[in-house]
Amino acid sequence: MTEISEWNEAIEYEKFLETAREHVELMKARYDDIMLDEQDEDLLSSIQHDIKILVIGTDRCNDTAGNLPVIARMASYSPHVEVRVLDSDKHARFHQNYRINGKRKTPVVLFLSTELMELCRWAERPNAVYQIINEKDLSLDEKREELRQLYSDSEILRQSLGELSDLLLRADLILGRS
Repeated sequence: MTEISEWNEAIEYEKFLETAREHVELMKARYDDIMLDEQDEDLLSSIQHDIKILVIGTDRCNDTAGNLPVIARMASYSPHVEVRVLDSDKHARFHQNYRINGKRKTPVVLFLSTELMELCRWAERPNAVYQIINEKDLSLDEKREELRQLYSDSEILRQSLGELSDLLLRADLILGRS
């Protein structure tokens, strides 16, 4: 395994929001809108090991704007989880390491140990969004608008929360959760 030293160049979520030029108000609203139930809160607060979540993304990306607030909200429930964001454009060479089917996907979410070793990863969007987008024949502009609308849907945010929470728990299990 290789250490993900780019963690040290990444910025905290709040700083990302301060420097972002696009989707800022949407990300703030999504952070506030995501509804965690008691089971979600219990799972997130039960994380036993320190886990770092590195999000490779950009403020221009609808998928980043849709999912980054979910990740930040998850982290707010656990003192063991730290989130940082790495600009995918400024770090394009590093981002190339995480292509899917030959394409760069954004965001890429890496769950890391305290030694900055990758434990697991998630890319781009939840399965439900892939299914909806792939069922339609949309132009690029239509796809962007559809994504913007989808990420305003509480059920889609819950889908993201579920997938990302499962990976956070998996990372905790890899580290030896008892």
